[in-house]
Amino acid sequence: PLSGGRAGPGGLNGFRPDATRDFNGWVTSSPKNQYTLQVVAECALPNSRGEFRMRAYRWLDADGTQLMEPIAIYPKDGIGNEPGEPAFIRVHDQCFTSEVFGSQRCDCREQLEMAMDFIAENGGSVIYLPQEGRGIGLANKIAAYNLQDQGFDTVDANHQLGFPDDLRKYDMVPCILDDLGVKSVCLLTNNPFKTRSLLSLGVEVTGTRPVLTKPNAHNEAYLRTKALRMDHAYTVVEKGDGTRMQPTVPQQPLPRIRGGAHAARAAAGAGSGARGPSRKAQVILEKGAGGELEATREARWVFGRESVERALDDIRNGKVVVVVDDENRENEGDLIMAAEHATAETIGFFVRHTSGVICVALESDRLDELELPQMVGKNEDPKATAFTVTVDAKDNVSTGISARDRAETLRRLASVESKASDFCRPGHIFPLRARDGGVLVRQGHTEASVDLARLAGCAPAGVLCEITTEDSQDMARLPELRVFAEKHGLVLTSIEDILMYRVETGT
Repeated sequence: PLSGGRAGPGGLNGFRPDATRDFNGWVTSSPKNQYTLQVVAECALPNSRGEFRMRAYRWLDADGTQLMEPIAIYPKDGIGNEPGEPAFIRVHDQCFTSEVFGSQRCDCREQLEMAMDFIAENGGSVIYLPQEGRGIGLANKIAAYNLQDQGFDTVDANHQLGFPDDLRKYDMVPCILDDLGVKSVCLLTNNPFKTRSLLSLGVEVTGTRPVLTKPNAHNEAYLRTKALRMDHAYTVVEKGDGTRMQPTVPQQPLPRIRGGAHAARAAAGAGSGARGPSRKAQVILEKGAGGELEATREARWVFGRESVERALDDIRNGKVVVVVDDENRENEGDLIMAAEHATAETIGFFVRHTSGVICVALESDRLDELELPQMVGKNEDPKATAFTVTVDAKDNVSTGISARDRAETLRRLASVESKASDFCRPGHIFPLRARDGGVLVRQGHTEASVDLARLAGCAPAGVLCEITTEDSQDMARLPELRVFAEKHGLVLTSIEDILMYRVETGT
């Protein structure tokens, strides 16, 4: 799955392994000056793949207490990238159970071996960090395995033990890269958590290459969980005899990653209609109701312009689409359709596959006309989701909760003929107040649904609800949303793509 050609014998900034170097010096501390990296020693490391060098470090806290002993491994001739070009880097976390005892419960040993093979051929470095069990330690990892034996997946096992999904830290990596003379990297990883962590620490990550292994009977469920719940670079496909793992297509080096794993995969050509990165669009963000400028940011295509065009066609024709937001925001996907096309069948589909809290986004002026004030005077929602009071249509409904009744209410809310007196309050539909300017000023599903309805030529009222996992216990993330969209024949697009479409078309 890994492929590439070696760019040259030298490293960035003229880095060469130096067996005579004085290793008693200290490398600069981390950006927050809380930790210090000490270079300890370097030695030759001959192995079955060839001649390597191994450099040892100590990672110390502000009091001088040793926290970790990382090492860096690279070919004896150097890291091997041309000056100004990114170096291939594998940041690998220790897995004692697989690398020493040959456990088949994960694929860590295979990933390490594949990364070493790749670096032997193409240059680069493996930075090896003793962070067992995603940072929870060896004993806790075995306790998590015990829970997995009882039916918990790898994420829920961590939660049962009182740990988050991932406890690993990568503060030392920028210091190690600086010591190696590396200015930018192409990461050999399946894990967007590592990519996000390094980007947040100021590492220039120019792309990723997945390190994809063949699942076995003992780790297939583990890899499936990492794909569906942690967004790792595997595709989950449905087959007649159940769900199976399938490695994604190997990726070439990507342009500078912006927007997290969604953007990285899209740049590699994943998703419907992906065209890779387009020109940058400067997007104005508002600060509060006053509208004063807070910042500008860069936007790029995720699934491509075609995904928006196909979504608009389906919205126009009364169909449902899937829209995802950025993984650093809610990291969720919503079913969205035009409210004027709501039917008992489509709302029944919403109820079966979502949280069931059916919302309809409308423009602010229209909500004022319908005399629908905000649900609370002080909005404490972290994303400032602007719920109004709930409503039901007064006529042609029974209790208001059935799919048929809710579809009736949604159509009435979308109709320009409806008046405030046509609705009773409270009810079973949750109206949302969309910001003026749509996704240009707020990148939420509320604004995306109104933009899609309007751009499709429908009344500016969009039905939306969050898609849940198959067991309804959590919100579905991108890998599972891909499977869901394909299974049900739905277009998959993103808020970022809608933003780009509006900017490029001036709509």
